Amino acid sequence: MLAEKQRLSFADIEAQSAFELPDREMMLITVVITNVLNHLSVDVDVTNVKVAVQICAAVNAINTIIAPTNLTCKIGQ
Repeated sequence: MLAEKQRLSFADIEAQSAFELPDREMMLITVVITNVLNHLSVDVDVTNVKVAVQICAAVNAINTIIAPTNLTCKIGQ
């Protein structure tokens, strides 16, 4: 025996309640770039891990292009 499903009317659909999700807070990621020779540092706050990785890749590229530059890059929360 097969039971047929009844279609929902527009009024039935409108009567159903839907809950809105709260806005998600993006995790803040801090990239710390430090010059080892003079101990100066710059903190860069980003919300995307890919951007943080790209910043550190750029710092590493600067270290290979400019020989006397001694920069470090650390990603933290």
